[in-house]
Amino acid sequence: MAQEYLPAPSNIRLADLMKEHDISQLELAKEIGCSKSTISRFISGAKGTLTHEQVLKIAKLFNVSTDFLLGETNIPDRKNYDIAELGLSVEAAKNLYTGRVNTEVVNLLLENARFAELTYRIAQYFDDTFASGIAAQNAMLTILSTLLRTKVKTPEAVKAAKDISLRRKPVHQGDLDDIEMYFMAAVKEIKKGIGSHYAEQEAMSKKVAEKMFTELTKGQDVQHPTITAEQLTDAMLDSVSGMKGATPEALEQLRNGLLGILQSAAEQENAHETDE
Repeated sequence: MAQEYLPAPSNIRLADLMKEHDISQLELAKEIGCSKSTISRFISGAKGTLTHEQVLKIAKLFNVSTDFLLGETNIPDRKNYDIAELGLSVEAAKNLYTGRVNTEVVNLLLENARFAELTYRIAQYFDDTFASGIAAQNAMLTILSTLLRTKVKTPEAVKAAKDISLRRKPVHQGDLDDIEMYFMAAVKEIKKGIGSHYAEQEAMSKKVAEKMFTELTKGQDVQHPTITAEQLTDAMLDSVSGMKGATPEALEQLRNGLLGILQSAAEQENAHETDE
């Protein structure tokens, strides 16, 4: 949750930020390119203002939004960043703002600590940080195995050479296993935080089915009800008719499909009873 400050005018807010970051008026003046007296007059509330460019520099220096600095919001978090500040390529930013990637999923991943660690492990995989060590180890094992087979030549040496050869590992397999483990752990952790809705949907479906059965068997012997395929089909269609995309054409296609399935099932059941 974002930290929230008490309401304050811009001069008090600037003074608080300077105190929080242990920066003097002179140091701030040098950072934003103005005189110490300009900062002093602004903080004291005397006549004196900061330029738009200076406000932007201060906001960037303290990593807060200009709205927070000017007292228009009590939450300091910045919402607008230049893509260069975020380290994004133009293509990556384009994928985000065009909706080519699911931004909700991206946010969940970026907020997850395991995923943050995963990005560095992927970077190590890309630059062969660990793979180079494994490759060197494999090379040493190969040399040792070769020496045993070509120089010693005893049965024991040949067997030892084979055993040593088996100790060689795929160069990137360790990295890939590690990445897969971290990624799945991150996804499962996020899913756990989100929770599941299928239990709620199952309960809702059960209620709909019970209501449907009650209406179809009204006035009948509940132990031996008579429900036709047409009745069941119409009841099922009625339960979904209000859903998005349930056009008359779609409902008609669904009706024909359901009716065919139910009638076929009924015919098979009747045939089975006849055989018995």
